[in-house]
Amino acid sequence: MKKSEKLINSLAQDLKPLVQEIESSKIEKTKNHFGRYLMILSMYAKDNPEHALIIGRALHIAGANLVGLNHALNAMGAGVKIEFRTI
Repeated sequence: MKKSEKLINSLAQDLKPLVQEIESSKIEKTKNHFGRYLMILSMYAKDNPEHALIIGRALHIAGANLVGLNHALNAMGAGVKIEFRTI
């Protein structure tokens, strides 16, 4: 496993409790929790689309809704549809 993959997996473990709280919420303030994921991406990525993709990958590994996450990534300017696959 590459060092970058280890770092992303470590970040995913740190984000997992937050993602679980978001996904288990009975109230969606925005569709597929787009707003909550946009907030997290904005905090960590600081308007850098490349950093947003890294954080997005970690959020997905942690269990984030992929539709909401993709909408948030696009709003951050990542400009791509992400299709993460699990191994």
